[in-house]
Amino acid sequence: MKLPSSIKYNTVIISLVLIALLTTGFLMHASAQEPSIPNWIKNTVKWWSQGETSDSDFLKAIQYLIDNNILHSGGSNQYTPTNPINSNMSGLSSTQLTVKLNDLQARYNSLETKYSLLMQQVRSLGDHLPNTGDNNATISAVAVSSVIQSDGFFETTRYQGNVLKISVDIRDGTGLVLVNTVIPTGVDFQTSAKTAVTVAHNITGIDLSKKDVIFSISTENDKNLQAVDGGSAGGAMTVLLVSDILGKSINNQVLMTGTIQSDGTIGPIGAAPEKADAAGQFGAKIFLVPQGQGVMAVQTCSQRTEGPIIYQTCTTEEKDLSPEMESKYGMKVIEIGSIQDALKYFNS
Repeated sequence: MKLPSSIKYNTVIISLVLIALLTTGFLMHASAQEPSIPNWIKNTVKWWSQGETSDSDFLKAIQYLIDNNILHSGGSNQYTPTNPINSNMSGLSSTQLTVKLNDLQARYNSLETKYSLLMQQVRSLGDHLPNTGDNNATISAVAVSSVIQSDGFFETTRYQGNVLKISVDIRDGTGLVLVNTVIPTGVDFQTSAKTAVTVAHNITGIDLSKKDVIFSISTENDKNLQAVDGGSAGGAMTVLLVSDILGKSINNQVLMTGTIQSDGTIGPIGAAPEKADAAGQFGAKIFLVPQGQGVMAVQTCSQRTEGPIIYQTCTTEEKDLSPEMESKYGMKVIEIGSIQDALKYFNS
């Protein structure tokens, strides 16, 4: 960490003064062979002792004496009671000088203590600074795209889950939040990305206002990005960013779907069964979905015939999605309500 020049200057000068005056016993000599003390320095020291000028001016005066070899160290045989430091200071009281020097020493000690505490905080913060290296953190997420099918006369739409690969790069910058995709048109991840940054700041306490956060999103077939609902990847983007800031690894056997809200809750999505199926095919062992959406609609139909007419009656009921996915892929489906819930699984 680079300290302000004023702190460094004062620390150095105060150190020189205290070491010189309080430890080694710097002496002033007014002999013909050595330069005399200028009157402006005498006045500066006198005024400083009386509280009529600043510490900065006093320190500059002492530095002048040192630079011009007026104030220098000597052996004990050179010191005499008739040659104390204040003997040439135009009526400066020894008691006043002692009080001022003691006060300066106390302030120096306080500054040194604060500096030590600051350095401890900087070192501690260094363990949690955002990753700015070349190896970008990545996470897999599941979104959905629509597929239109036609029999030549009727068109029907079905939904297909897609596994997204999301990476994040945190660089020194001005607080920009960017989304990089191979096919930028038709994809709206920007709102989710900004919310992810806000939530990550709230969780980690790390200020990203002087960083640029860049999310890069791709699929195995990037053309599918044109139809992907970017909002449902918001939760995964937040998990990725928080984990990267805190330096925590991500369990790649966990996938999730869910929007991210500014308060850190996981919002609803659509087509949960289709997304779960895509996660199972990907090889996930745990699939996280928003609270209340770990279900699938199962339709049951029955027929009866009355004369030449066949009547069909269908009913739909919701069943837990997890047993189906466990039977099919060995993957559990778990409902979560917040980003903290998701982090427990991804960072385990």
